[in-house]
Amino acid sequence: MRFWKAGSLAGLLVLGACGMNVADEGAAAAGEKAVQQASEEKAEKETCNREVDAFAFFMADGTTAHFKGEGNEFAELDIRTVYLEGNHVAVYEDNGGTVMLRVYHLGEDRIELVKEEPEFYEEYTPSLEELEALTPISTYLEFPMKKGDVVNNRTIVDLKADVETPYKTFKHAVVFEEKTESGINRSYFVEGFGEVKREFIMETDDGPFTVTSSLESIE
Repeated sequence: MRFWKAGSLAGLLVLGACGMNVADEGAAAAGEKAVQQASEEKAEKETCNREVDAFAFFMADGTTAHFKGEGNEFAELDIRTVYLEGNHVAVYEDNGGTVMLRVYHLGEDRIELVKEEPEFYEEYTPSLEELEALTPISTYLEFPMKKGDVVNNRTIVDLKADVETPYKTFKHAVVFEEKTESGINRSYFVEGFGEVKREFIMETDDGPFTVTSSLESIE
């Protein structure tokens, strides 16, 4: 039986590595890329399939979030969030011109819009019976979230985007995109905050024109 010295084995490994041709290097790189992609897909799948607290996609109860607006006089927003009975959340959105009330029902696998009323300047104080009598208007979010899913004409285009706002730079934002005749609407959601940014992008003769509402402060 013949034994190799450690130095000889190391020499063979070095020689073997130096002797790799371009095809071998390409195959190795492709293999590494495939492994990395599989790892990322596994992590993304695990993230999507874990249990999600639907309340995490709204601001905290009783808070008012201010959004800095750019590109349009109504892009600046104050959004107040109030938790109601029976897993319902009321959101008052003030754009300086009007206040829009939206009420959502939070279920196990989805959040549904159940009431929407413009020009709402009062406090919405329904009974539990009144809330339970509300019927879904549209689906706001669905769980688990998966890239490519379409929710109310909005497509999830990214599950871990970085999004900059005046408040902070968020990691792992979920990005929804909706293409319309007038342009592209994008909305960015972050677990623990809810919607943190909106964008409307329209192509003009002078290039893209963008209107944004970005989270600036929370009180």
